[in-house]
Amino acid sequence: MLFDQKIAIIGGSSGIGFAVAQAAADAGAEVIIGSSSEAKLKGALAAFTERVEGRLIDVTQEESVREFFDKVGEVDHVAVTVGASYEPALVVNSDLLESQKPFLFKYWGEFLIAKYAGSRLTNCGSITLTSGILSQRPAMKLAAQASVNAAIEALGRTLAVELAPRRANVVCPGFIDTGKVFADVPAPQRAAQLLELKGTDLPVQRVGQPKDAAAAYIFAMENPYVTGQVLFVDGGSVIS
Repeated sequence: MLFDQKIAIIGGSSGIGFAVAQAAADAGAEVIIGSSSEAKLKGALAAFTERVEGRLIDVTQEESVREFFDKVGEVDHVAVTVGASYEPALVVNSDLLESQKPFLFKYWGEFLIAKYAGSRLTNCGSITLTSGILSQRPAMKLAAQASVNAAIEALGRTLAVELAPRRANVVCPGFIDTGKVFADVPAPQRAAQLLELKGTDLPVQRVGQPKDAAAAYIFAMENPYVTGQVLFVDGGSVIS
């Protein structure tokens, strides 16, 4: 269903976003990867042979987001997987500027993308945002990230109303192994440590992979009767 459709994936140069780009390209779509890193963008594009291009975008700068979509033009689907790291802290010990980073990059970044992508979506098009399981299962020292994720889910539902008949959904991943945790540990030991840390308490008894999350974005793009939804890809952590 995605054959010959134009799909923009912001944050598509690594991790979950890259897996979404791969899945969309495999489905025959014309893919535009957006990234803030020129080096990562070049590395990602090197993995494809055709029908995939890349453009730089800084989601913290409104003009950069506007220019990106001016160049992309009309688009069938947009997926957003941007994020930012920050220094976790208890609320009572937090630094305001540090706690604002997830809002600046993730919430306002996705907000700006929706602002400029919305009017360029085809009538049967969609936008898929990304939250995270902290919206449902908050953790110590991660209040800012939990709040951002919950806000993005509310944004997605609002967009489903505002952009109709175009669709808007949110993918809410649990832990997905993008290679950052235990990065320096040899592969066999790393797999065992990851399973113990992130998988054994889950009903599925394994660790999530980028392709697991990517399947949810593709589903959200392909199914014309799904809008205003939060799609959980968490291995059952919300019920465990």
